[in-house]
Amino acid sequence: MWIVDDTASHRQCALATVAQVPGCAGEAFADPEEAIAEFARRAAEEPTALPRVILMDFYLGAMHGDEATERIRAIATPLQPIIVGYSSVPAASQRIVDCGGDLVLRKRRAADGTNPELRAYLESLWAIAGNRD
Repeated sequence: MWIVDDTASHRQCALATVAQVPGCAGEAFADPEEAIAEFARRAAEEPTALPRVILMDFYLGAMHGDEATERIRAIATPLQPIIVGYSSVPAASQRIVDCGGDLVLRKRRAADGTNPELRAYLESLWAIAGNRD
């Protein structure tokens, strides 16, 4: 699973949450251009290493998450990832869905430094699909 978010504390929260789900591994990108380039590289060279899920923030500096989502969707792959709108602003998350994302999850940090909604989603997804990154 990938996290694309330019805020270190948000990446840390998502990674801490991912670490609580058995069989789930995370990789984080602060720069959407880097994430897109890595996605394209893996699609061409090692498609089995593509992420199954991408948490996409909206406000990523010069590029927004809707554009990053469109660019990832434009890359030919044998299996498209689930792209989750994961912004603090609900309308921004919905914009990611409008541009090719699949669903919206609430971005928040609980007292233990994790996101309970993200954990519940990942646990249910992994229970259905099996342990896949």
